[in-house]
Amino acid sequence: MSRRIPPSVRQAEATLSLLDKRAVILAWQSYQLEMHGVPPEVFGDAFDEYLDTALSTGDRLGVLTHGVHDVIMDLREIAEDDEDEWPILRDCLAAALPEDVFVTVTGSIEPNA
Repeated sequence: MSRRIPPSVRQAEATLSLLDKRAVILAWQSYQLEMHGVPPEVFGDAFDEYLDTALSTGDRLGVLTHGVHDVIMDLREIAEDDEDEWPILRDCLAAALPEDVFVTVTGSIEPNA
């Protein structure tokens, strides 16, 4: 059984360009590295090259599309379940992303809904 995907998430995913999707994934990666001590080798240069390849091929394999979906769903979960972490994460995203991308992503998240 799959989880229902809220319309706001689908809309955000459709609105974001491939470059925007890459930026969201990298912002999430940076947050994980800084705030949760995820080892750099989990992401590393190979991960960045993987995202760059997906970008240069027009995301033919859906790497960026699936990746940004997973990130947004994780963000929604944090916003709903962790009222202490969400403001910190939201501020990190605001600092890392262009304003329009930040508004699109956070607009798809409904904390405490």
